[in-house]
Amino acid sequence: MKKILQLALLLVCVFAGTVTAFANPNGGVPRPYTFPAGMTAAETLQYYHHKITDRDTGLAYDVLTEDYKNYFGGYEKFANGYRTTLFSRPSNIHIIAEAENAVKLGYELRAQDWENESEIVVQTFACTAMMKDVNGCWLLDSGSGKLVKREVLHFQDAAKAVLQGYHECITQKEMKAAWNLLGEDYKKSFGSFPNFCKGFETTVSSVITDATPVADGPWMTALEYTLTAKDVTPETNVVQTFKGMAELAVVQGKGIVIQSASNKLVDTYFPPKW
Repeated sequence: MKKILQLALLLVCVFAGTVTAFANPNGGVPRPYTFPAGMTAAETLQYYHHKITDRDTGLAYDVLTEDYKNYFGGYEKFANGYRTTLFSRPSNIHIIAEAENAVKLGYELRAQDWENESEIVVQTFACTAMMKDVNGCWLLDSGSGKLVKREVLHFQDAAKAVLQGYHECITQKEMKAAWNLLGEDYKKSFGSFPNFCKGFETTVSSVITDATPVADGPWMTALEYTLTAKDVTPETNVVQTFKGMAELAVVQGKGIVIQSASNKLVDTYFPPKW
């Protein structure tokens, strides 16, 4: 998000108003069908960043008030501000102040963006967001943010961040984002995007630890790692531990992608039903 804080802008006052029932630039779907009904202000903010990460900028745009959309200058400018974004992760969301139809939230935002095709910039912000109740739905009306930390990850560390981020996307069900981190040949091994998604239907957690480079070449690397996957089905819960290896490389126009991955099962545990 080289323009990440187009979301984190001058805090403005909340005032009464209405919004149109149309929104999504990705098809013009009426608002009631573009995001879940009944979300709290905090859940709406989480949803916004979830959609930014999952490449659904049209749905993220839908949770802005009309005034905030106008501030960004329309959808195309809004979406372009997230062109380089990999992951947008809010945490520690809390209420600072609230009124009858408005809530001011505070939170920490950790954003990862492509600095170039082989490097990732990681930025942490202390943010606030003004949420407004419009016709029974919480919408994002304005935001502000202060840069707390900035770090550039060079190729080896950036490759680790891509692999870890991929599995975090699996956990968060951000399947478009996960799919986008795969190389074209690796995508073909799944057959199709729907098949890829189906393979993770029961997964509730997919976590990489101990990622270690074991081979390097010009703009490519192989990482060994430990994968802990938790799956839930109607019949059972299962926690599986794998030793894995992934090959990653820089692809022009895409950045670092996962070219292949293989996992060997080393342990299985069946905990009580959660």
